[in-house]
Amino acid sequence: MNNQHYLKKLKEFKKYVKSFVNSRKSGHKEIHSLRVVSRELHSLLSEADPFYVKVKKVIKISNKIRDTDVFFEFFLPSLPKKYRNKLEIKSIKKYTNKSRKKKIDKLHAYLKSFVIPKSVLFISENDELNFVSGEELSLDKTQLHKYRIYIKKILAKEKNRILKNETKIEILTKMKDILGMIHDYYNGLERLSISPVNAVVLSKIKNFIQEKNEKLYQQFKNLNREYIGSLA
Repeated sequence: MNNQHYLKKLKEFKKYVKSFVNSRKSGHKEIHSLRVVSRELHSLLSEADPFYVKVKKVIKISNKIRDTDVFFEFFLPSLPKKYRNKLEIKSIKKYTNKSRKKKIDKLHAYLKSFVIPKSVLFISENDELNFVSGEELSLDKTQLHKYRIYIKKILAKEKNRILKNETKIEILTKMKDILGMIHDYYNGLERLSISPVNAVVLSKIKNFIQEKNEKLYQQFKNLNREYIGSLA
């Protein structure tokens, strides 16, 4: 087992959490970095270790913060200008920023009480995650999101091997990113649906997002077949 490499990930996580708390970080880039180091470590931890659940909670608490950030950083800018101009973005931001601050406070409170052990149980490098094809998945937010989490686990495992398969890493990364965009489009649409938006404009945006996701879905299916081919 590549234990020294795994321990390095634990140290990186500890260092970033300490910096995050001490500097009272809250920006979207800092939240993203916290989630990256958390997910990477979480994918290497054994489920038998109590720390597995604690790291998972960091990810869970930060999920809504991340969704809010993506809404403003990715979703709204991706909409055609003719639709954006008809949205009450200032009102949406005012409400959302207040909600985001509460979630940031909750995240910091949890991390302040966080005790990071010096050693933990890691998965064995020889433990294989058998690839389950996503060929039968439909264009469904819940199904594809669960599959994306599964893909992330396989990707993290592949990235942390001593002998990496760069082809697999490249395809899995593309799959992860595409599934992430589909999820972000659906999340953004849900957030927009509970905002003060003209019904006609909202209907046009829904059609626009559906077309986007159908194209992304086809790209995902093609990459899924490509990955299966790489296993042959």
